[in-house]
Amino acid sequence: MSVPLHFEPDERGVALCALPDYEPSHDGEPLRRWSSLRPPGGPQLTLVAPPPECAASVTPETLWRLVLHVLEVLDGRRPVGQLRTLLTDSAYEALLTRLRVVPPGRQHRLRRLHTCYPDAHVVELSAVIDVTAGPPHPPRVHAAAIRMEQVHDRWRLAVLRVL
Repeated sequence: MSVPLHFEPDERGVALCALPDYEPSHDGEPLRRWSSLRPPGGPQLTLVAPPPECAASVTPETLWRLVLHVLEVLDGRRPVGQLRTLLTDSAYEALLTRLRVVPPGRQHRLRRLHTCYPDAHVVELSAVIDVTAGPPHPPRVHAAAIRMEQVHDRWRLAVLRVL
């Protein structure tokens, strides 16, 4: 229930009025401290095991170079056929589609690359890419999701999504 407040402004036209009491009464209830931590029964952070031995055979430098080769294809500085043996059929078709859709003249620069090893024969990558379209257009930042799978002792790029 609200009560109307009547007040008179002073000579400057400013009127001060008291705020109503809005704090709830505790009625003998002990005060509890608020916490931003999750309760013990909720989801907890778990430690991640080191990468499996098989996935650790592909080095971060190799992954970085592979992503650079894909970006060179997107720039038009490398023929797409050179990567045919490194990509699965679906990833190759996705790269061809990307080349048909994106206008030429863009330059891609790899800014960051993060790796995740969900399985002994799988490496998932997330990349941050700078894309420059030309002088009138400011550079933009894109993300890429990449999945590599090991098949018969060879690593192949299975999924390529530039977002």
